Amino acid sequence: MNTSTTKTRDMELQDRVEQSLEWAPEVESAKIGVSVHDGVVTLHGEVPSYWQKTMASKIALKTRGVSAIADDIVVHHITDPRTDSDIALAANNLIKWNSDVPEESVKIKVQDHVLTLTGEVSWNFEREAAFRSVKHLGGVRDVRNRITLKRRPQANAADTEVLIRRAIMRHASLDASRVHASVDGTRVILTGTVSSHAEKMAAASAAWASPHVDHVENRITVDV
Repeated sequence: MNTSTTKTRDMELQDRVEQSLEWAPEVESAKIGVSVHDGVVTLHGEVPSYWQKTMASKIALKTRGVSAIADDIVVHHITDPRTDSDIALAANNLIKWNSDVPEESVKIKVQDHVLTLTGEVSWNFEREAAFRSVKHLGGVRDVRNRITLKRRPQANAADTEVLIRRAIMRHASLDASRVHASVDGTRVILTGTVSSHAEKMAAASAAWASPHVDHVENRITVDV
């Protein structure tokens, strides 16, 4: 592809991402800049909450033609009156009331408006539930999910691959013939090509559902 064609495609992609953000009431699109180089979208600017930062990336990834994003958006809380103690108390209560998070399994640390989750749970959905509980909190500049999964007995790799393959085949939005899972102990590597970022994430969710998996490396590419 020549330089002129690449530049034109980048400009068209930039326009689509900008329009996607403008049509999303969850974010203040005027505060977010979009640039595209060789198909890679970079988001930049300053927003008032971590939630807006994550939503901007999510919206951009759902835009047709987007396969890779660099998120350089900065969260500012210059006038936010909430202290680290306020955030820690609120986060603790939210996680405590989430029935998907095992009691007393997650520890919370807040420093300079950065919220860090640590601890150990049995399933990835429990780890994700803890993150979802706190990602909307005001006054938070960043959320770091460092919760780990408990070590599980190692299963036969072939059996685990069969379980994951069946889970992928059951997923309505996935073409199982385009996704491959290889297993190394309790670690799964996903490869293949799909047509959207949503399908890539769906494949990862299917892999995480296996009881013998504690790490998923998603190398699936999005064919745009």
